Amino acid sequence: MNVPNLCTDRRAAVSVEFVLVSLVLIFFIIFLADLILRQATTGKLDRVSYSVAGILRERIELFDARETLTQQDVDLAAQLAARMLKDMHTNIDLSGLQLTVEELHFEDPLRLNDQSKRVKRYRSWQSGSARQCTPPQPLNQLTQLTPRGSYGRWVPLYQVTVCLPNLSWFTRLTSREQRPVLSSYAIVMVR
Repeated sequence: MNVPNLCTDRRAAVSVEFVLVSLVLIFFIIFLADLILRQATTGKLDRVSYSVAGILRERIELFDARETLTQQDVDLAAQLAARMLKDMHTNIDLSGLQLTVEELHFEDPLRLNDQSKRVKRYRSWQSGSARQCTPPQPLNQLTQLTPRGSYGRWVPLYQVTVCLPNLSWFTRLTSREQRPVLSSYAIVMVR
């Protein structure tokens, strides 16, 4: 068989096309499966961050009327987040779970018509293995979110950010990054 016959011979053309199309389809299916798993994990992180933030929001009722946080409170919140994720997905790897909690308190206004917001205390607490979980925007830059409470004071805010490294098949195929970090955050005000 010579080269011109090889180029014009149509036998097995369907097999070659099937292999090429199958490779593209397999790559596309892996991408879609990875996307679905990432979205499902992000949804779980959303539920966990909002639930933990909701518990911190009820500090007056649950923590002896103490509005300020301690590292022990944040570590307990991280344990709660891990437990919630474990309940949602029994074989999830939580070794890289990270939690960042920020609190923002304001000075009490001197007069009722005083509209200035002066930050009294801003703290950021972290819990987890690598301690590199950062929110998209720090809470001290979001002071416009706080409303004035019924007693005329500015309501304290909390922001909870949950981060979890995720196994990504598609990322393994396309780049050197082995475990992209998925994150979710929730901002709440004290009741």
